[in-house]
This record gives sequence, C-alpha cells and structure tokens, in this order.
Amino acid sequence: MLNKKKIYIILFSLIVLICLSGFIWSFVVTKDIRNSQKTEKGTEKNQVVSVKNLVLTETKDEEIYWELYAVKGSYDSSKGTVILDNATGNFYNTDNEVVLSFESDLGTYNEETKQITLRGNTLVVAHDGSSIRADEIIFKGKGEDIIAKGNVVVSRNEDFVSYANQARFNSELTFFEISGKTQTNVYSEDEVKPQELTN
Repeated sequence: MLNKKKIYIILFSLIVLICLSGFIWSFVVTKDIRNSQKTEKGTEKNQVVSVKNLVLTETKDEEIYWELYAVKGSYDSSKGTVILDNATGNFYNTDNEVVLSFESDLGTYNEETKQITLRGNTLVVAHDGSSIRADEIIFKGKGEDIIAKGNVVVSRNEDFVSYANQARFNSELTFFEISGKTQTNVYSEDEVKPQELTN
C-alpha cells in the first residue's frame, strides 16, 4: 500500500513537472511573438498595410453614400487612417445617382471621424456642372459642410468663376461662402464683369 502511494506521488509529480516545463517552454518560444505585439511602453505597435488598386465604400441605410478608388493605398492602425495615392471617387444621392465626383493626388480617410481629406491638384465636379479646385478639400460627413482651402476656384458652367483663399459649401453644393482674398467674375452673354469681394 505504501509503495502504491509512492508510485502515485512520483507519477503525479512527473505530470506536474512535465506540464510546468511545457508552460515554461511555450512562454520562451512565444516571447518574440509577444514582443512584436508590444512596444517598449507596453502599447500596441503601429501596423501599416499597403494595398494596390484599393476601393473604399461607405453605405448609409444599405445605400452607397460614397466610394473611393486609388492606384495604391495604405492603412495606419495607430491613427486609424487610410492613405490613398491618386484618389478618385463619387458621392451618391438616395436614388443611387452620382452627385459629386472628385480626383486628387492624395486622399486620407479617418475611420473614427469618417472624414475624407483630399490634397494636391484636387478637383470636385457636381452633377450640375459646378466645380471646385483647391489645394485641400475636406468632406466631414453626410449633411456636413464641405471645406476648401488654398487657391480655391469655384465655377459653374458659363455663369461665374470665384477665386478665394477658403470656401465653405453645403453638402449639395447649392450654397457656398468664400473668404480671404476673393474675386468673382460673373459672365453675361456679352461681357465679363469682374467683382472684387471682401469679408
């Protein structure tokens, strides 16, 4: 009886020792994997993913609200932003018709704020022929004002051209306000009437 107890104690001790050594071994083996997931301060490392021929789409109530295309792009997890090279895209109305199209050298999309920022040779064209050119154009979200900054040129068909440092548009481009040093040329059938506007 005493020998059986000793054998059970030895077997139990061996099992505990094998399990303990297995845990220690797995801890040592996975050390590099755990370290790659953490920085020196214990926070997650920044992860960047690069993709070619990227398409981003946002829907509202199962309808496409906007879509972005890019020759190549990347995702930065630390900032929650998608960066797009040579971005083009469209905004849609509730009837799934294109109401705005745009192109830009660089676009960024912030997944937390849902903001789209276009920079460099940025052109936005509305379905009615209105257009905006600017160094930077910011779409803050559905129903929010569109902000254009730097070398802003607003035109509508043959009606007028406005130049400004900055402009604000409603989301349908039916109203806009220009600010900074501005100039507007209003066209009639016979002549061009330049008008200097100031704030």
